[in-house]
Amino acid sequence: MSTVQDTATATTAPPGLAERLGMTGGAAALRLRFVGVVVFQLLLVVVFTAVAPRFLTWDNAQSILFTAAILAIAAAGQTLVVLTGNLDLSVGSIMGLSAYVVFDVASGAPVLQPWVVLLALLVGVVLGAFNGFLVAVVQIPSIVATLGTLSIYRGFVSFYADATEVTSGELPRWIRTLATESWFGLSSYVWLALGIVLVVGFALRSLPWGRQIYAYGSNPRAAYFYGLGSRRIVIGAYVGAGAIAAVVGLLLGAQVGNINSLLASGIELQVLAAVVIGGVSIWGGSGSVYGAAFGAVVLATINNGLVLLGVQEFYRLLFQGAAIVLAVAVDAMVQRRVQSAGNRRRTLGVTA
Repeated sequence: MSTVQDTATATTAPPGLAERLGMTGGAAALRLRFVGVVVFQLLLVVVFTAVAPRFLTWDNAQSILFTAAILAIAAAGQTLVVLTGNLDLSVGSIMGLSAYVVFDVASGAPVLQPWVVLLALLVGVVLGAFNGFLVAVVQIPSIVATLGTLSIYRGFVSFYADATEVTSGELPRWIRTLATESWFGLSSYVWLALGIVLVVGFALRSLPWGRQIYAYGSNPRAAYFYGLGSRRIVIGAYVGAGAIAAVVGLLLGAQVGNINSLLASGIELQVLAAVVIGGVSIWGGSGSVYGAAFGAVVLATINNGLVLLGVQEFYRLLFQGAAIVLAVAVDAMVQRRVQSAGNRRRTLGVTA
């Protein structure tokens, strides 16, 4: 196949390619999984309302949405990676490193303070690209590669911070007030999360790059056969995830105020939980960033309800881990059904 044909195939995604890569069954499975998540959320609301009278109030609903906003943005970045059939366990370390380094540099150079978002994006792109390089070029399994960079990035920010903090007074004024602002009755973070999720969702569904991510995640071998560059797709997904994680780090830092080297430590489990609970297939190629964002709302609802009931942190982690296992188990069953249906269709086609 010529280079011109490769490029045309990769950028235009001709009709029928998605079906030949097995995405039709995955889309149907996604709809079923998402309906199940919505039903589960409704059950949570009913149960927590019955046992915790303070749960169903406007103030508490705002608290849930505020908590879910940070998680939803981070889940949007993780979705890009998971759709390729990979994982990014370094998201929390990227958040912490980006927030600390960018705010520390900006505090020492006031002229840079208006540009903190661009600085964070640059840091996130570099860190994400390194993750993608390890996975796509060096071909280290993603869970191993990003588990290693989780420690590398966290170790770097610990060395850089040297047991010091960036205090809230050193943050740019506009970023300090962002976490407390409300727009049209909702926290600014909720609107920012909604905007970022919509942009990522549009990119995945409407841009050639997004369609290539789905095609590659559905069937990497077939995607390669049709001329899609696997390394470019995987590295691009990690770059996008890194950039988004860096922005989330800024928002979380503004919310916390005093930033140390442990910022966002341990958030990886929550982000992954939001993605898989929201119906994104851990095997790639199927899922939606909107589902991942909704998964963040589900997690925030669970945590909020358990806090109102006075449940200890240990048991909240237990419920969260059980939710991940259950979501992955359901996803595995759905994938087996999709593959079985695909095999039957191919057999009937051959017989016909």
